[in-house]
Amino acid sequence: MIKLLIERDLPANFDVTDDAQAARHARIALDAIVATQGKMHWLCTYATDDRKLFGLVVVESEEVVDAYVRNAGIGSSVRIHRVLRTLDPALAAPTPGARHSMP
Repeated sequence: MIKLLIERDLPANFDVTDDAQAARHARIALDAIVATQGKMHWLCTYATDDRKLFGLVVVESEEVVDAYVRNAGIGSSVRIHRVLRTLDPALAAPTPGARHSMP
């Protein structure tokens, strides 16, 4: 499975702070994902203050995204970024020179 970040512009009339509009958007996305017949899994989407949406998904192949974009009707502003690795605090190396002892 491949992890992808799907970037797109927030539709002009979509207010992400409105629960009803967010629920409608989520339903459209979920229906398009269900149409992929298990080849795509939606993890989450981030809406940013610069009117962008970044959806994190897992897919069998990058071609699955084309079908999703068509089924969701999300247009041509879509950019796909393949996730190479997730970085988080658990990866942090010890502080140089610090001595860590086990209790």
